[in-house]
Amino acid sequence: MLLTVPTSLDELAKYINPFMALAGEKRWMKRLDQLATDKDASYFRWKIVSDYHWLEMAIGFQAEVLDQEGKLRPDLIDEQIMGLPQLRSDHGGNSFPLITEGSTGSRGALARRLEGGERICPVYLEFDLAQRLMDHGFDVDFIDLEGRGQFDLLFSRGAFAGEVECKSLSADAGRPIHRKDFYRFMESISPALTTHAELKQREVLIVTLDSRLSSNLVEQRDLKRACETALLAGAPTTIDGRGFQLLRRPLGNVLVGAIDQKTLYRNLKKEFGENIHVSGAVGEDFGCLLVMRSRREDDTSKPLLEAMRKAVIQFTATRPAFIAIQEHGIEAADLMLPHIRRRMAILSYALIGHYGASHVNATYVSGFGAIVLRNGLVGTPAFTVPNPEPRFSIEPTDAAPFLTHLADPVYADLIGAPLPAPNISFLSIDPLDGNSMRGDG
Repeated sequence: MLLTVPTSLDELAKYINPFMALAGEKRWMKRLDQLATDKDASYFRWKIVSDYHWLEMAIGFQAEVLDQEGKLRPDLIDEQIMGLPQLRSDHGGNSFPLITEGSTGSRGALARRLEGGERICPVYLEFDLAQRLMDHGFDVDFIDLEGRGQFDLLFSRGAFAGEVECKSLSADAGRPIHRKDFYRFMESISPALTTHAELKQREVLIVTLDSRLSSNLVEQRDLKRACETALLAGAPTTIDGRGFQLLRRPLGNVLVGAIDQKTLYRNLKKEFGENIHVSGAVGEDFGCLLVMRSRREDDTSKPLLEAMRKAVIQFTATRPAFIAIQEHGIEAADLMLPHIRRRMAILSYALIGHYGASHVNATYVSGFGAIVLRNGLVGTPAFTVPNPEPRFSIEPTDAAPFLTHLADPVYADLIGAPLPAPNISFLSIDPLDGNSMRGDG
């Protein structure tokens, strides 16, 4: 799903400083300085910054370009900063009264949302959807920001009006091992990894936790010491500790055919399970990869369903409603994967059928950072799971951004990736009774 960026770079440049000022320029710059320090400190901190704070860094970089050059430069623009129009304060010449002209209440509410870390993510989703709706000719009111209701957006055109509630889900939600905690742990044992490289061995250290990985470095102490011991010359093959088990073995078959990181990761998942975290280094005559997993299965569906159930009660139930889900850690091409679409279909149908959310006309799913830049167009791809029997019967054109269907080949071509299956829009949920879902791109 692609949309034309309605601003030139010169116009886009107008909104960077006001946006940062709204969040508190000194606080914003101090935070960027800390992120830049973290990024340069080690590979592991760089991974945290790139995974969790890419948009903040992209905005900060363009602010620096603007300060030094007096304008934005096309050669320094990429897909990430093209996400910034979702955060701008003007749309095609029409007032978008949040950053420059908003009421004291709405500006204050937006400023509070922008304070600190990952809270920029839900703002990104809300603004992206507002832009998409405006592109289709809808008037959009920011109900929650303006303190007039519990849902985020009210969009209307003519006699039609609909409601949207946005939910941004962390990539770590429902997972016993969080990526940020994993990379912080890896940094804590990096001296031992460096020493191990001198042994000229090619090994994998499998760390199996009984439960979750604590975010508290003090609580990781025993695990850290055990891993450091396991990386020494002549260390035992297995080490058992309180709440964990370590197993060291040759890399062996996982390197077969691994010509790039994605292939290597795929081999490791096939060998050690889908829900693993991997880091380390492999060279011509050395290598050590650490694979961390938990005996407790990932359950990303539970927090997702909880967020959707919360959205249901935030609507008035007097108009067609749409739940917008933004998942982290997925790329644009991932939105075509059958298992991702099937999971969302199952959860949406459970929400509608079991929990009685008949006023929800569709669930809309996108990815934070899943941006496509092609032929001068920027797109934030998404798919929707429509309610087959909604309380409010509407035409697809009444809520086009949510209900207009794109043919699978067209959707794949716009994303720039091959279709992962012959038919991604109609997937069987229960082969026994033939039930199916439709996911509109």
